[in-house]
Amino acid sequence: MAEVESRYLDVRPGQPLIGIPFQDGDVWVTRYFTSEADADAFVAQQSSGGIEVVLSGTCDQSNEEFHEMLDELDRIRHRNPPSPLADPLP
Repeated sequence: MAEVESRYLDVRPGQPLIGIPFQDGDVWVTRYFTSEADADAFVAQQSSGGIEVVLSGTCDQSNEEFHEMLDELDRIRHRNPPSPLADPLP
């Protein structure tokens, strides 16, 4: 395995931490965001289709029901606040 540059991310209490897994070549990695807008932009730019690829085995993507399902998943994601930290940091 190639050596990976070490990085860190500071997240303040009340700030979301959103992890989005994606495939980088033949390796799965997770990119983290602290902003829903940034996470949404990243998902939108992914040419692999993201959730569409995962859900493609469940129904026909050209079907209107498929697009309604994606819209409903987006509504669910946006109306639910992120989970609070299990133990507040000092």
